[in-house]
Amino acid sequence: MERGLFVRPADFSPERDAALDAAIFEGLEVANLNLGAAAYLCDLDAMRFGQWRSHEAIYPASVIKVPIMVEAFRRFAAGTLSAQQRVTVQARNLTETSGPAPFASGTQTSVADLVDFMIVHSDNVATNELIDLLDRNAVTASMHALGLPTFLLGRKLSGSEPLVDDPEMVGRNTLPAGEIGRLLALIACDAVALAAQQREILGRCADAAKLVPGLATGDTFMHKTGETETVSHDAGILVTKDGHRYVVVLYCEVESKPDHVEAAWVNPLMTAWMRSVREHL
Repeated sequence: MERGLFVRPADFSPERDAALDAAIFEGLEVANLNLGAAAYLCDLDAMRFGQWRSHEAIYPASVIKVPIMVEAFRRFAAGTLSAQQRVTVQARNLTETSGPAPFASGTQTSVADLVDFMIVHSDNVATNELIDLLDRNAVTASMHALGLPTFLLGRKLSGSEPLVDDPEMVGRNTLPAGEIGRLLALIACDAVALAAQQREILGRCADAAKLVPGLATGDTFMHKTGETETVSHDAGILVTKDGHRYVVVLYCEVESKPDHVEAAWVNPLMTAWMRSVREHL
């Protein structure tokens, strides 16, 4: 993004916009997602936002990885952590993960590679290593300072059962749609450290099955997805083909689904929602 909107986190306070509320809700009706969904839409150039249930405590799944990235880059910028610092992957952090799985017990890698795989390929092992390195309580405190009051990095991630043994667990991970929306807006507006580098990583997200097919030709979407058996999410920074900037977040809870099918069955509905919303932007 060439146009940075330089703001301090404390100064980021967009106003509610009824038209954006209506666009969100119309999309939910078109896609039949109005029950069990939460959404946040922010026009960054107009500093206006709309929302639907964006404060609901829906499990964030892998969207929780964005705040971990933000904290890592904060420390890179502060000089308290080197992106090239070597890390040895510990057996305690191993779990199933989507995409390539390069991190076996004893693998040596850099902090930068852990962050990259965590976001681009949603790697759970990389995430768990970063939780150990950064300290979950410190990540939570940093997000509170950025204006995400209910955020909690409470436990490590598990790709399947049995869950990762996590004796330091302090609760269930919490990141409502409105709070990841705020954090993405701060990344878009260069209000966090090394934001351009973070946007570049988000722009390489490998999961393009949720909101991406609903975009218009020429749009750019820098985003992070999340999925379990009961939720399917996508949250990102949209730059339209004419250069207008938005934050778009859609969380979907799956309360009823076809037997033996994971939450990915809802992805075409998420695409339909995005296509409907995009017509209003």
